[in-house]
Amino acid sequence: ADGTVVASAGDIERPVFPRSAIKVFQGLQLIESGAADRFELSQEELSLACASHSGEPAHVRLAAGMLTKAGLGPERLECGCHWPFDLPVALDLARSGETPGPLHNNCSGKHAGFLCTAVHLGEETAGYVGAAHPVQTRAREAIENLTGASLGADVCGTDGCSIPTFAAPLKGFAKGFAKLVS
Repeated sequence: ADGTVVASAGDIERPVFPRSAIKVFQGLQLIESGAADRFELSQEELSLACASHSGEPAHVRLAAGMLTKAGLGPERLECGCHWPFDLPVALDLARSGETPGPLHNNCSGKHAGFLCTAVHLGEETAGYVGAAHPVQTRAREAIENLTGASLGADVCGTDGCSIPTFAAPLKGFAKGFAKLVS
């Protein structure tokens, strides 16, 4: 956690896009802002906010429940939609004649957490995926704090679920996880 490399392989200074691997970093604001306490989010809901899921009915219900606790519906999600990653679940959904919605997106839990935080802090929920939105500013600041990297537009891309994603040295992400657990 102090930044000392214990073991390494390859170029650990090379910037990489961590994508979904750092959802827990992005989700820190849900706890630190007090939103998780205010909305009495369960351990399962907090886990969903910090992880990807495969669109199973239990995952969809958890994400929907988080939104309901914040007084929102699934139409507020800006993560896009795709078929569940779990093939039997996708086939069941298709057989039922239904189509996937944003709650089936593997990042809907993280996005529900972003929305809970925005509601708790009295922020506009529309456009919460934009880099200038306070939710994304806090997420970037948490990543900077944990990794020690300076994250600007020059290392920013757009993740598959529409939020900003930042490239930083792999060493920084390892340090961030070490800091998080210590």
